[in-house]
Amino acid sequence: MKLFFIKIKLIWQGWTNFIIDKISDIRYKKYFDARYDICKSCEEDKHGICEVCGCVVRMKTMSEDSECPHGKWLTIPDTLAMEKLQKRKEEK
Repeated sequence: MKLFFIKIKLIWQGWTNFIIDKISDIRYKKYFDARYDICKSCEEDKHGICEVCGCVVRMKTMSEDSECPHGKWLTIPDTLAMEKLQKRKEEK
């Protein structure tokens, strides 16, 4: 049952960001667009539905806390943390 509520939260997050994107600039748009491009080129994307997890690809890619079931992209917090680490490495 807990997994059900987590999925509902992620779906809600994706739809909210999708709607906001239509009316304003959203914070993580570049990440959402990059994720979507990755999914569009994936063999598991069948007409906008991920065959692995069953999600609507556009909505899933716009949820900050979602990640690709194939590991092709991470959650936004994980992505930001990795970018921060990479930046620190480059500064040394």
